[in-house]
This record gives sequence, structure tokens and C-alpha cells, in this order.
Amino acid sequence: MLGKTAPAKRLYAITLLLTAGAAGNFAQDTSQKDRRDASSGESALRAELVKTGLFVITGGGCNSLLRLSANGFILVDGKRPGNYEAILELAKKVSFSEQPIRVLIISDHQPNHTGNNAAFLADGTQIVAQENVKQNLIASKSGGGKVTLPSMTYERNYVVKLGGVEARLMHYGNAHTSGDTVVLFPNLKVISIGDLFAPTPDPDYSAGGSLVGWGPVLGEILKLDFDVAVPSSGPGVTRAELEAFKKKMDTLVSRATELVKKGVPEDRLMSQLKTDDLGWRFSFTGDQLNRFYAELSQAK
Repeated sequence: MLGKTAPAKRLYAITLLLTAGAAGNFAQDTSQKDRRDASSGESALRAELVKTGLFVITGGGCNSLLRLSANGFILVDGKRPGNYEAILELAKKVSFSEQPIRVLIISDHQPNHTGNNAAFLADGTQIVAQENVKQNLIASKSGGGKVTLPSMTYERNYVVKLGGVEARLMHYGNAHTSGDTVVLFPNLKVISIGDLFAPTPDPDYSAGGSLVGWGPVLGEILKLDFDVAVPSSGPGVTRAELEAFKKKMDTLVSRATELVKKGVPEDRLMSQLKTDDLGWRFSFTGDQLNRFYAELSQAK
């Protein structure tokens, strides 16, 4: 473990070097940073400061958040397979230390978040996820393949405390999946929201996702004290942007519910559902449409 004075000096050095450009860097579109490296086949990873002691690592299939502490690090989401060593290397560079990643928090079961679970677990990292992630991981590998489950799960709320920092984990219900985790870093007023914010909402109905439940989940998130929200892809978003996203979600579900109430059949629902003013174009599979129509029928 590092002494009490060394981490402070290192964090101070990071702040001097990076704070001035942090807001502008993180606000830009990250799509180019997530491009595939033709020579290695891996996504190029890049670390950017969000706030003092908190970095977003882009690339590798999703945004990951790295929270520094005096006793090791907390990581939110572990990216696609093949990025483990690159994550560790970036953690060393931004912290100027050899501290380990002690806790990995998974925002949902999908492989761009859980692809390096086995490597983290083998290295002694505790993996924490909402309890439904276990079943979703098992179901996603039902056709074969190795599954590395989280080492501990929670139901609604859980708090990680490490080296003087705190991360609050919350699950508000079914939205993108049945196991979505929101992570709040309270002293920084930053939240990780995983795939609960996206260019177009894409519920994973096979893993308990719900468009009808998505808006209420966003409503609970908006009760939290934050000023920056970090989604799984793209730049960070403000509270106002998340509020606007919720409003569009509520509008979508309200319009769809009204159509079902009027007796519009399932095979005509999407053609009659107005979404162009929301900026969304849905390409539902037959199963997604069937499940969307079913939950609208139950909600009407």
C-alpha cells in the first residue's frame, strides 16, 4: 500500500497536467477513438480525465471509468475480451503507481462490459454486479462457452468504499436489461449510466429489458446529485441532456400505448408509431417487436 503522502502528490501532478483540458476533451465525440487498430486487431484505448481522480477509458467496446484511491482502484466495466493488459497499463500511466484494480463493477452482462472478467478475477479483483447479471450471463452462454460470474452481487443498493473514496451502486428496475447498474461517485457528482443512455434505446428483451420501464428508471436516476453522466458509448452528458432523453422515452411509450389502446395490431405498430421527431429509427427483430407489444398491452 502507498503511504498517505505519496498518492496525494501523484494526484496533484495529474491534476496539473490534465485538468485544464479535461472538460473539452471528454465532451468531444469518442467515435474515432474507438476505431479498430488494423495491425493488432484491438481497439485503441485512451484515458481522459473527467474530474480529479476519475478517468474515462474509451475504446475496447465501451467507456470504462477508473476511480483512483490510496488503496487501489475501482473500475466500472471491463470492456471486450483482449483489453485486459491495456487497461492495466493505462491505469499505471494515469496514476503513476503500481496499485491494483481491486474492484470491477459491471453495469450489465453484455460482453463489451464483461469480456475480461476471467482475467480480473484471476488477478484477485472483486467483481460486483446486480444479481440478475448472473442469470443473464448464464443464459447468454446457453449454447456453450465459458462463463465467468461476478464474485458478489447486490439487489437494489450497494456501497463500495476503498482508500477514502466511495462508489454507490444502484439498480432501479428493468430498462436496457434486468441487471443495469448505475454508479454514483458522490464527492465528484459523476455517475456511470452504462447503456441507459444511447443514440437510440435498444432494450435487450432476452435479458429482461423494457422500453416501458426505461423512463421510470431514468426518473430515479435524475433524483441523484450529479452534473456529469458517463454512458457506455460516446461523450459524457449533462443532466439537461439526460432529462431530454427521458422526455423522448416517455413520449415514445405514450404514443405506442395509445396506438395499442386504439387496436393497432402488432404488425402495424412500428409503421404507425411516429419517431422521426425524436431522432430515433428502430430496427426491431420479430422477437423484440413481440415483447414490446406485449408490455404495451399490459400497461394500457
